[in-house]
Amino acid sequence: MTVYNNKEVKIKFGKSSLNEFISRRLPNDDEIKAFDQYLENEEKNEEIKESLNAIYQDDNGQQINVEKMEIKKQNRLLKWLNNLFLTIIIIGSLVYGCYYLYILYGQNTLSVGLIVEGDKEVMAGKEFFYIVSYHNNERIDMKNVEIKLTYPENFIFLDSQPAANSKNTIWHFETIKAHRSEMIKIKGKLIGEQNSSNIIIADANYTPANFSSEFKKSTSMETTINESGLEIIIQAASSVFVEEDNEIILKLKRKEISYLPNFLIDINCPDNLEIMKNENASTQIIKQIEKNIWKIDNLGTVGQEIKIKFKVKEKKDNNQNIILKFGQKLTTLSGDKFYIFYSKILNYEILQSGLNLDLTINDSSIDQGINFEQTLNYSLNYTNKSAAELKNIMIMVVLEGDILDWNSLKINNGQIKDNTINWTKAEIPDLAALAKNSGGVINFSIKIKKQDQVVEIVNQQIKSYAQFSTEGREIKSNETNRSKIIINKINSNLNLQEQIRYFNDDNIAVGFGPLPFKVGETTSLKVYWTINNSLHELNNLTVNVQLPSYVKWGNKNLAYVGSLDYDEQNNQVIWTIGRLPVSISQISAEFNIEITPIETDRNKILVLLPGTIVGATDSETNTVIKKTLGAQTTKLKDDNIANTDGIVE
Repeated sequence: MTVYNNKEVKIKFGKSSLNEFISRRLPNDDEIKAFDQYLENEEKNEEIKESLNAIYQDDNGQQINVEKMEIKKQNRLLKWLNNLFLTIIIIGSLVYGCYYLYILYGQNTLSVGLIVEGDKEVMAGKEFFYIVSYHNNERIDMKNVEIKLTYPENFIFLDSQPAANSKNTIWHFETIKAHRSEMIKIKGKLIGEQNSSNIIIADANYTPANFSSEFKKSTSMETTINESGLEIIIQAASSVFVEEDNEIILKLKRKEISYLPNFLIDINCPDNLEIMKNENASTQIIKQIEKNIWKIDNLGTVGQEIKIKFKVKEKKDNNQNIILKFGQKLTTLSGDKFYIFYSKILNYEILQSGLNLDLTINDSSIDQGINFEQTLNYSLNYTNKSAAELKNIMIMVVLEGDILDWNSLKINNGQIKDNTINWTKAEIPDLAALAKNSGGVINFSIKIKKQDQVVEIVNQQIKSYAQFSTEGREIKSNETNRSKIIINKINSNLNLQEQIRYFNDDNIAVGFGPLPFKVGETTSLKVYWTINNSLHELNNLTVNVQLPSYVKWGNKNLAYVGSLDYDEQNNQVIWTIGRLPVSISQISAEFNIEITPIETDRNKILVLLPGTIVGATDSETNTVIKKTLGAQTTKLKDDNIANTDGIVE
């Protein structure tokens, strides 16, 4: 039973709770928003509290004393094994990735080798070999290996080991074992122009045995054609007249080493120029098989000359070209092909005139080389080719060049003024009135100065041409009133000095045996050759001498440039230099000869060298220079120390 103390009970009298609630004001929006935020915060705090309680409970659900909480140590061995396993996985992944990248990108440079070998320089037409090697340096096999070759344009395929596909360009190998190689040997030849570059490209496609992807390796090699083995000289005028016969002179010769004895000469010209058929020009070696095609068979070392005649039917342009192409026509898998090894473009000025003036120098109307102190014999033929009579004609020959010796001019008549010679009806009465198709000839000569007189002259050439006018008009230079222009350039100053000595300049014996020469005893002598040249570059430079039957080759030979050889069969000494640039002004060679006089030689002076020949082609004038020296005897004229009369005792 509950007892209440009434003294402590106090009753407050006032308004009822309902009245009080009703009388209160309603909360505004901000107050409601603040109250909602309060409830949300309280809810979050309750969640955090529950989470912390869960963390700090033991397995029985009781709160633990954090201050006395014990931390159990993890198993170190297990942790180490886990780390080791993870490390192995990472390293393995890296190794596999590197291996894959190596196979993908490093295979071409390290594990697989592709090499093309061959001659870096060859003569046109000479057979040689390309060697293509494929090396598998990997530890795995390579399957489906395909090697494809792209040949130079001028390459002629002859054979290969092993055989290729039908086009002779692809070789297939099913498998190339690890650390094994395959080799392809291709036989062929190059026919192209001198100094032309010829590049062969090799591509190898292959698949590693443990891969499905195909990889590729490429390489290449360059071969240069260093020589044609032929000596080709082309002589042609620089201008031609309409409806006049003109000619191109070709001089051909096979060098000692050459692989192109048979070839064609193809002549291309505009349709208004006509190559004329010349039935009399054909020989066993040279045949004009068509108007514009010449065939050469078995060209030898003896020079051959071809005169190609042509005519300009009408004038279409002031200048026109004729193109000469030397080559071999061969049948290939793709059909017939013309392989060009030499070509030349001849540019002509086309002239048309009423009075034809045909000027020649030393019987030639084409540009050619000349030598110091040489006499130039001029001949001017003039013919009235117009439809009517020509009256009061004046003819003038112009000679431009500072190397002419005007004091040496020989002429029957004519007026000399500056660098010209003029003729009128006063000198040649027929020039007063020249009927249609009538004409005449004017001859004169002049010499070239000595070399020491033209040292300071830079332009060492002569430009010659003739002009005319009628009815007493002044001569003016134009294409309708002049002849062809002939350019004569000075040949290079090639010179050969030859000495036969028993003692050199230092009084040291370079020979042996008796001196004077004695019957039945052998005397050895030294031959010295010295070549000097400084104006133009020379090609095909050679020196040779035919030894008498009683003179023997004594060896002890030395050539500082080129090769010095003895032809035992012909008892001939040959010094082959080839190209001699102007930067090399002097070269020399030496060798010994031996002579054993017999009884019939007693009291005689014997010839040791009958006349040494030096020859070359001037690269500037395109002229063959050939000089023959005087005979050398037992007098040993160049050996002052020997001091012998040369008579055999």
